[in-house]
Amino acid sequence: MRMIEGGMFSGAQALAANVWDTLVRGLAFANPAWLTDKGWWPGYAKIKQSVPTVDVDDDATIGQFRRAAVFLPFAQTLEEFRRQHPVPEGFNRHATAHAAGAVQYTAANAVIALMLAVSVLREIDDQDYSVLLHA
Repeated sequence: MRMIEGGMFSGAQALAANVWDTLVRGLAFANPAWLTDKGWWPGYAKIKQSVPTVDVDDDATIGQFRRAAVFLPFAQTLEEFRRQHPVPEGFNRHATAHAAGAVQYTAANAVIALMLAVSVLREIDDQDYSVLLHA
């Protein structure tokens, strides 16, 4: 937050993306169904498919809305891009890690990355999700 307040948007985005990625990996390693049959990291495409989905309808509970708010951004954030395609303008973990530049690193993306990392961290803590971190 201090980095954003100080106008250091690129650093804030990179750090928030790294924290978020660590949390995603921690969730995956704590949920064997998200991993390969041998318990290995399956890659982001499989993780994107393994993330809980949320069907929010007119009778949705506050818990369902919370899960939706936390997990719905995962699909876009985990989307990979190829070198022959343009760098995505919206916050993207892959582009933040591998395409550092003015298209991906913006003030808006820094705020989105921070909000995503904080929301996932808060939900993990509040809902007692299992997480296995290497720290």
